[in-house]
Amino acid sequence: MISEVLVTRDVVLSRSEDLSVSRIQSVRNAKSVYNLLTLILSSLRQYQLLSTIYERAMKFVNQDSYLWEQLALSLLCRGRWTRAARVLEQAVSTTSSNDGSSSCAEHSSAIELMMLSQLYIERFSQYDSALTHAEKALAICGKDGQQAFLMTRCQLLQAIAMGQRAQQRTSWEQKRSELVKTLRLMEDVVAADAHDYLALYYAALYHAISRDLEAARERCARSLELNSEQPAAIMLLALVFTAHGDLKGALELVVNALKDFPNNYGLLVLRLHIETKFGRVEESLDTCSHLLDFWKRRDNSFSFVVLNDEDRNQTNLNASDGTTLLREGSTKTGTPSLGRDMTPVTPLISSAQLMGFTAPVLNTTSTTASAIDLSVIESGVAPSEVGGTSTASDSGASCGGINEVWSKFKAQADIWMSLAELYLAEGKQAEVGRCVEQAVNLFPHSPQAMYLKGRLLNCRAEKIEDELVASKLRSEAKAAYLSALALCPAHVPTMSHLAKLYAHDGNLKMSEHLYRELVRLEPLCCEWWQQLGCSLMRLGKADQATECLTAASQLDRTTPLLPFSVIPLVFPTSF
Repeated sequence: MISEVLVTRDVVLSRSEDLSVSRIQSVRNAKSVYNLLTLILSSLRQYQLLSTIYERAMKFVNQDSYLWEQLALSLLCRGRWTRAARVLEQAVSTTSSNDGSSSCAEHSSAIELMMLSQLYIERFSQYDSALTHAEKALAICGKDGQQAFLMTRCQLLQAIAMGQRAQQRTSWEQKRSELVKTLRLMEDVVAADAHDYLALYYAALYHAISRDLEAARERCARSLELNSEQPAAIMLLALVFTAHGDLKGALELVVNALKDFPNNYGLLVLRLHIETKFGRVEESLDTCSHLLDFWKRRDNSFSFVVLNDEDRNQTNLNASDGTTLLREGSTKTGTPSLGRDMTPVTPLISSAQLMGFTAPVLNTTSTTASAIDLSVIESGVAPSEVGGTSTASDSGASCGGINEVWSKFKAQADIWMSLAELYLAEGKQAEVGRCVEQAVNLFPHSPQAMYLKGRLLNCRAEKIEDELVASKLRSEAKAAYLSALALCPAHVPTMSHLAKLYAHDGNLKMSEHLYRELVRLEPLCCEWWQQLGCSLMRLGKADQATECLTAASQLDRTTPLLPFSVIPLVFPTSF
């Protein structure tokens, strides 16, 4: 620190030609001291101090792209995503203006553009910007062949951004078209490097999202052979098993994986869902207890966190899609082995058949993008959560800001609501009320809390013989559901139960409207097609109902227990 003070004082600020050599030497001395400080302070995890030092350096070396990049890296380590993105943009600009023609400068620019692309995917869900930066990096790498070793990574970033953008599309035709392009890009990356475990994993993920489950299983198994330390790949394989109806195989896979990583949050959540589906209440309660212990053990890491305004406004990667129940930022690879028997399962329909599948045209009224609320982003485990996609604008604007402290309380609230779901299934209504109260205390603005309140009121109405009292309880339940939708317009469980309530009250038009909205949000979920078909049958629309029920039967053996999009994005520490 003393050296930094001395060298900063000795930096030559004059821009005259006579002092140019002295200025270059003084800046070189300063950079040497900054490098030493970086080694020391990063080892001590003092990123705030390190970023402050680099900010001071910008006063006299603001044309040095290397120091801009170091400042950006220190801000990334500190979690200041928005500022880091701006600084990286400046680093790219400085590199191009200073020495853009040299191979070293081009290499640096390509790395910075890749970092920007990853940042826009991982933290902001701004996929158009991510695509732009990935394409610029790809152009640099393919210019003279000197950066060819980076080309596959640039292509992979490009494919990931395109795939994530495809999942935001509200139009099925747009979504299908972009998924086809994504798969083509993924397969090109795999063909370029057949031993790239990460490319194989992402190819498996998007094959699964496109419902080519056999191809997904094959590539996922190959990825695990190359690098078995991938809990996300294990989750994907387990969800493929659930899509084929092999819940036992999926549970065995998850339970065995938890022996290797007992504290993996995503695997614990998936285990809870499978156990709940099996009706294993005691085991589900044990898993909920384990999840609450997971957050209790992490309390110390949040106890002394103080956030300033910019930290509070940091955006999180998975904010664009309400189906991402398991994400808390992306997952960094590095998990123990899983050498499991992976029995192939024959898919009901092939990839070509499914990607050629056309959703029935039902004259669905196109709704505008729903208002995005922070509560859309689910990091918890409510068993009823089968997804709830929130739409985003084409500009790729970020759809929510969640800092780590916020996520902690949100996830704990969701675990309490998972317990409430279990007690609802067992008919223990008193325990449900206590669980919902705990969840509301932790996270008072959760749509799930209002949704569960509605579920509780509806269950009470079903058990009361007095029709007047039951009708009043159903009205209160409807009000609770509407409050949940006011907080999160795309909350799928709320929409489905509200549709059932409307059907019970004889309001078939509103029930049909909600099922159409569910189909629009999740066009590959067989349950919504089936429910919509039943709703249309009640209205006497036999032809449209037949189309919907046919679509439901096609999708039945390819719909997983949870949407494939719940799996966290994976970015290794050195992409």
